Amino acid sequence: MAVTAKDAFYIKLGRGGEWEADCLKQGFLQFGYHETPHELCLAGEWEKVRDFWAVRRGDQGTATRDVKQIRAFYEADENCLFITFANGLLHWCKPTGPVEVLPDRSHRRATMDGWHTQSLDGTPLSSDRISGHLLKVQMFRGTICQVKQRAYLLRKLNDELSPELTAAEEAERAMIGAIIGMMRLLTWQDFELLVDLIFTASGWRRIGVVGRVQKTVDLELLLPTTGERAFVQIKSQANAASLRDYAARFEQANLYDRMFFVWHTGNVAANGEADSITLIGPERLARMCLDAGLASWLREKVS
Repeated sequence: MAVTAKDAFYIKLGRGGEWEADCLKQGFLQFGYHETPHELCLAGEWEKVRDFWAVRRGDQGTATRDVKQIRAFYEADENCLFITFANGLLHWCKPTGPVEVLPDRSHRRATMDGWHTQSLDGTPLSSDRISGHLLKVQMFRGTICQVKQRAYLLRKLNDELSPELTAAEEAERAMIGAIIGMMRLLTWQDFELLVDLIFTASGWRRIGVVGRVQKTVDLELLLPTTGERAFVQIKSQANAASLRDYAARFEQANLYDRMFFVWHTGNVAANGEADSITLIGPERLARMCLDAGLASWLREKVS
């Protein structure tokens, strides 16, 4: 079932994350404000709670902000989400049950089924894949704040794309198809050059050409950062038999750390890829071409 929520809150699990490990492991929420009169909160006497904190804070505005956080912790139900960030991941849960006052006077609530760090489809919610607009909640100086990016958060948890991203992906798919078509218009010499440019853009350096016949070229590459040597078999047209032939040569040569088998036309079974053999067919190569910024170069070549 899709994750739904009428509201979403960000929570810091203790000063400096002191409760973080226990909360995430055991599946509960913990909140400070130790002096808060628990019975007044249970009774919903929020004006009296605000007056209580106004005396201690000496400021009505600060007390109002305090009560807003306390009330969120007490009143959020199973139709709400709580999120936090820890260990490079977004963690989310749904609160349930009453607030429990612990011996140290901090407050704890159970969660419906613990904390989660993946979307519904199992995608890890790593911080590097989260919008900066949502990540900014970590800058909140208090303990609990409302998540303004609730719609985005729910899309992320449900593996849904925004309309803008859907349109971008459709445009990208169309561009990938166009690049494949243009690659097939290249001479084999220009196709070799394109592959060389793509690998160069990703950090590889050509150190030699092993063989050169029509529609086939073998390159030697070096990755300077690691010293890794690679053999690249470039074919305009390829099939499973040609892959087996070059894979056997690669194994026998024992000169290279890995082999790339690159082609733009033909069918090669995906199970032909091994630990040291990487298959780069039309779609994968087209995407690499796009990522390397070579689409314009390709258009010039076939125009």
